[in-house]
Amino acid sequence: MKKVENQAVSCHQLFFDPLNQKVAFKNGGRDLKSMHYIPTRQGARVYDNNEVEFCYYAPGAKKVSIAGISGSMSCEPIELVSEENGYFSRRVQGIEPGFHYHNWFVDDVQVRNPFGAFCYGCFEPINFFEVPEEEDDFYFLKDVSHGEVRMEVYQSSVNGHLKSCYVYTPPEYHQQWEKTYPVLYIQHGVGESESGWLWNGKLNFIMDNLLAEGKCKEMLVVMCSGYSFQEGEDPVFYPGDFDKELMEDVIPFIQSRYRTKTGRDNKAIAGLSLGSAQASLTVVKHPGVFSALGVFSGVAISELDNLTIGMDKRPDYVLLAAGEGEERIISQQKEYQDKLRNAGIACDMASFKGFHEWHVWRKSLARFVQNIFNKESTDLLTEDTRARTNHIDTVCQRIENTEIFARQTYEMQPLFFDTVYKGVIFAVDEKGRPAGRYKDIQPGVVIKEQGVAEFYFIAPKAKSVEVQILGMERIALHKAAGSLGEEGYWQGIVREITPGFHYHEYFVNGISVINPWAPLGYGCFKPINYLEMPEPDFDIYLLRSVPHGSIHMNYYKSSQTGRTKVCYVYTPPGYEENREKRYPVLYLQHGGGETEIGWIWQGKICNIMDNLLALQKAVEMIIVMNTGYSFRPDGTSHPLLGSVDEEIVKDCIPFIDSHYRTYTQKEKRAMAGLSMGGMQTQKTVFHNTELFAWAGIFSGGLVIQNEEEDYTPLLKDLSAFQQAFKLLYIACGEQDGFYEETFETVQDLKACNIPLVTFFQKGYHDWTFWRHCVTDFLQRLFY
Repeated sequence: MKKVENQAVSCHQLFFDPLNQKVAFKNGGRDLKSMHYIPTRQGARVYDNNEVEFCYYAPGAKKVSIAGISGSMSCEPIELVSEENGYFSRRVQGIEPGFHYHNWFVDDVQVRNPFGAFCYGCFEPINFFEVPEEEDDFYFLKDVSHGEVRMEVYQSSVNGHLKSCYVYTPPEYHQQWEKTYPVLYIQHGVGESESGWLWNGKLNFIMDNLLAEGKCKEMLVVMCSGYSFQEGEDPVFYPGDFDKELMEDVIPFIQSRYRTKTGRDNKAIAGLSLGSAQASLTVVKHPGVFSALGVFSGVAISELDNLTIGMDKRPDYVLLAAGEGEERIISQQKEYQDKLRNAGIACDMASFKGFHEWHVWRKSLARFVQNIFNKESTDLLTEDTRARTNHIDTVCQRIENTEIFARQTYEMQPLFFDTVYKGVIFAVDEKGRPAGRYKDIQPGVVIKEQGVAEFYFIAPKAKSVEVQILGMERIALHKAAGSLGEEGYWQGIVREITPGFHYHEYFVNGISVINPWAPLGYGCFKPINYLEMPEPDFDIYLLRSVPHGSIHMNYYKSSQTGRTKVCYVYTPPGYEENREKRYPVLYLQHGGGETEIGWIWQGKICNIMDNLLALQKAVEMIIVMNTGYSFRPDGTSHPLLGSVDEEIVKDCIPFIDSHYRTYTQKEKRAMAGLSMGGMQTQKTVFHNTELFAWAGIFSGGLVIQNEEEDYTPLLKDLSAFQQAFKLLYIACGEQDGFYEETFETVQDLKACNIPLVTFFQKGYHDWTFWRHCVTDFLQRLFY
């Protein structure tokens, strides 16, 4: 396989295996028959010879350019060429291999490209691309056994927020019930989030490959958000007391939830940039807790002085690593390597081609993990650890701060669970040590009152800025007054916003852009901003202080596409502890234009399930969420629905049943989906009634017979229907374009005494309605 085709190069958090297509309509039609897929042009496309083609759709613009931010890609703007069809593009040679954040400029206004890949960096969603290195593929997605990545939710004792951490578990962790593992805690840099090491750093692929080659020990790796800001504080350099959060909340949580080895020899800590300073501070403040320390592109390296001046229980091993272009840091690291070695601490140095950037930190990680946990150790449960472990129940449910939790729910996004609206003012103290401060950034959307939202967009050089909530008119923003105006902000108010979830778009000088200060998801076949208007009478989707399930990220090979697929799996609270218990499974599909993450972030399915279980209103179950796009390379898949039906039956179900404690009989298996996912549910379930007994079709139309299918023998014969189904659930909003057809089809079946369960109420073809219907549906399953 060509390096640029490896999925590790193209994947990003909003879409693991980008489709790079969108739906269009033939001959001016607006019905299903006229729908088909057409290619979309990527913001940045890398070719085999490492040329990069940049592309932006900016009709009416006079100039479009792109520039790197720092490091291996120059900050000098590269001007694109107008194609006279609204697109600007250019193929560029000579960009150094590596992972590159970059900025776009349309008529000199800095923007984000809606058709680019996104991650979180510089305190905001930001475009990136990857030029693979010729000599290194250690971070590629390879045909090896894959570990899981789990997203967990815990509560911070520092600021009361619910926060997420990602946990890598090695292959077979789910089967080796008696085995315990050492733990590496690893931190991101300033301006990034808990997702950085996973999506930018490719940590899980690196660990998979090193384990497959026998180059490192099996371990758990925990990735947290390093921000612990408290209301009203003005911290210097360290963004709040994350050390306290790590020691009092994170480590006890991990030890209570996972099969960890205890004792000093089985804990290590590392970080990059700011994270390296946080890791060093924690090692110094808590002697005897960690056996190894990784300092990657270390700042505030003077923390290490405390390891050399009589500190008891020092770490056994320290790695100091940096990019070859970070000359000042390398000079400091050489000084501290000598100090640490003179103090009797094994200390290595490593430098890699590059600067202060992710391809350097990937190599730093790979070097570090090969040198930790290599000696035999005892698994000791110390009194200190036992006390913290026993404290976990009160830690996890310390505070029920409904105002904070509601705000977190409205602002949570795939790139950052507990979003902070901050920037950093870089500074040093009188001794030249980092002493930067954090400034508040104006959020892009502020809910003023029920139905009213104020929008903000920073664009000092723009001539016009507009916002449009899908389904509403486009509204012009005006230049802000006061200090915000001096910074280049535009603002405006939109009224009569209905309760619920709303995609919305921004336009600068008439050009579609992303607002980096508003939540960002994937919808309408592209990254897109969204907002939440509170629903006064419906709050089951809000974060609450209840036991939280886990979200697992799993990989399997598709027999239809030949590519690796990712699926997200929700397991209920207690799944790890109740090792003898088996669970029913719901396969839940997203709609057209969205991706496998839709039900998690837009649908808030995990919050809904956690809350229903806490209220004892639903059966404990596993929920599996797959991408809805599966097209065979030979073009034989259904032109609109793809081959998802075959992929789920042939690949996903066997994978889930082999990796999770599931019931495998049809009475314990359900499938549901919205819109396109509802259509895929019909096709999958109606053709495989030996596998499913429960089905939910949300805004997907219900087909009895058409030119492709004839389900009459199944749906109009009461005996056949009752033998096949325990529940067939049909939901559609009364303002949905599918409503009349769906209602008529339901009436046709009810005339045959078919016992459908329906959910028809006021609602549109949107996530607001789908949250309502899935909440009702979940309460009917598996009884």
